[in-house]
Amino acid sequence: MRLAVPALAAALLLAPAPASAQADPGMVVTPAWLAARARDPQVVVLHVASDSSFAAGHVPGAQRMPYNAITARVGNVGTELPPPEALREAFEALGVGDSTRVVVYGDEAPMATRVLFTLDHLGHTRFALLDGGLAGWRAAGHAVETGPSAAVAARARLTPRPRDVVVTSDWLEPRLGKAGLSLLDTRTDVEYLGTGERYGVRSNGHLAGARQLQWEQLFQADRATLRPREELAALFAERVRPGDTVVTYCLVGYRASATYFVARLLGHPVKLYDGSYQDWSAKALALRPGAAP
Repeated sequence: MRLAVPALAAALLLAPAPASAQADPGMVVTPAWLAARARDPQVVVLHVASDSSFAAGHVPGAQRMPYNAITARVGNVGTELPPPEALREAFEALGVGDSTRVVVYGDEAPMATRVLFTLDHLGHTRFALLDGGLAGWRAAGHAVETGPSAAVAARARLTPRPRDVVVTSDWLEPRLGKAGLSLLDTRTDVEYLGTGERYGVRSNGHLAGARQLQWEQLFQADRATLRPREELAALFAERVRPGDTVVTYCLVGYRASATYFVARLLGHPVKLYDGSYQDWSAKALALRPGAAP
C-alpha cells in the first residue's frame, strides 16, 4: 500500500509563453512560507539529490528527484532533455499532477533550477524554488526527515510548449549579433575567455555577443539563497537590452538553468541553449576568445 505524504509547496502561476512572461515573485518561496503549508494535499516538494544525501536529511514529505531522471546523453552532449514521455513518467511517479504546485531545492542550486527549467519546458508552470535550500530550512529551525519517502503517483498532461523554451544551434547561429537577442554565458572566467578548461573540455572562447554572468553571482555566499531582487535586476540590466529575448548557455545546460530561472523570475522572455558549449564546439562553430562580447 502506498501512503500519501504530507506535501509542502509554493503557489505559482506564470504566463503561458516565454514571449509574454511577467515577473512573478511566487517563483521563490521562503522556508517559513513552506512550513505554513505542510499539509496541502495539492503540493509536492522535490529534493534533487543522491540516495545517500536524501536519506541523510530532507524537508519532511519531500520526494527525491534523481538528477539523471531529467537529463539524458544525446550523441556527444551529456546533459540534454529526455523525451517528454520519460519526463512525464518521472514527475508523475513523484506525485506531480496537473493541479500540483511544486517546490524544488537541490544539493546544489543548479540541480533545482534544472528541474524548474524542465517543468517550464513541459508547460507545468506552477513551481517555485525554495530559497536557501535545505540549509536555509534547517537554519530557520525547521525539522528534517531521514530515510525514504513514499509518494502517491499522479497523472499529468506534460507536453512541451508550442513555443518552446529550448533552442538549438540552428536557431541560435543566424541570430547572433542581431537585435532582439541578449546572450548570457554562465561559465567561469577561463571558459569565457578561452584560456582554460572544465572537466577536461578545453574552451576556445564564447559565442559572439555573449556576456558573462556566472550562476554564483545570482546567489549569496551560501550559494543557495538568491540575492535581493533589485541586485538581480541590476546584474541583468548591465547585460540585457530592454525587450530582448534572453538566451542562456554554459558547458552542458546545467549552470545556465540558474541564469534561465532568474531571467524568468525577473520577467524576461527567456530560452536555454541546452546543448550549450559542448554542442556548439562539437559542430566547429565560431567562437570568440577574450573579454569582449
